[in-house]
Amino acid sequence: MKEDTHRKTTKEKLLQLYNEQADSHLNHSDAAASQVHENSQTDVFNIDGPTFRAQSYMDKHLREKDLSDLMLEEKVLTEQIRTLDSEMQTLMYDNYSKFISATDTIRMMKSDFKFVENEMNSLVRNMSSIGSLSDKITSNLTGERSKLKTLVATQQTLNKLKYLVELPGRLQGYVVESNWDTAVNDLNQAKFILKSYHNTPSFKNIRRDCHQIVFEIQRKLWEQFESATGANEFHANLKILKQLGVRNSKLSSSFIEQ
Repeated sequence: MKEDTHRKTTKEKLLQLYNEQADSHLNHSDAAASQVHENSQTDVFNIDGPTFRAQSYMDKHLREKDLSDLMLEEKVLTEQIRTLDSEMQTLMYDNYSKFISATDTIRMMKSDFKFVENEMNSLVRNMSSIGSLSDKITSNLTGERSKLKTLVATQQTLNKLKYLVELPGRLQGYVVESNWDTAVNDLNQAKFILKSYHNTPSFKNIRRDCHQIVFEIQRKLWEQFESATGANEFHANLKILKQLGVRNSKLSSSFIEQ
């Protein structure tokens, strides 16, 4: 039992010792790496360092190296210089190509802008021309509109005159056909037109003929009204006679006498 305890204690001490040595070695490695980095930054012999001194570098190599080593070193440096020069040329050509491409793009943009400017100027001129043409058309249409109104008014007047001229013949046809409803509708429409031209001498004959026909229609309707036997016939004749202007008192007297 005592031996096991002793072994355990010895083992723990050994582990502690190993851990301390490992930490010490790790710290030493970090310190060494840091020192190397600092040295590389301040080393005058480091070609890639900021503190490089060419003369010191050459003196050191002449002291420490023989001719074959120097020739090998010169060959390595020559290859590195050639590679660097090639990379610089490639970079220069790439930048020059980009510059040329940018120049062409700018030239093309200037050309496009010039084209757009010309098109805009042309559009402005066209719009101005369209505006002038529109004003001219509007001015012409104003005169044409006045002429059109005059023509329409003349056409309407001619239609009215034609209607009046043909009215006596149409009324006579309605009398022959006993088409009293249509005759009364035409008379009501013509009444206002005849009134408008009642002072016109050329329409006196038309007015006279229409009055004679109206009297003829009233006479025939009155005969039918007095001889009506059915209620429908009686009311139909009564309605038309009232539309023709027969007084209600006369109609009432005739109805009472029947």
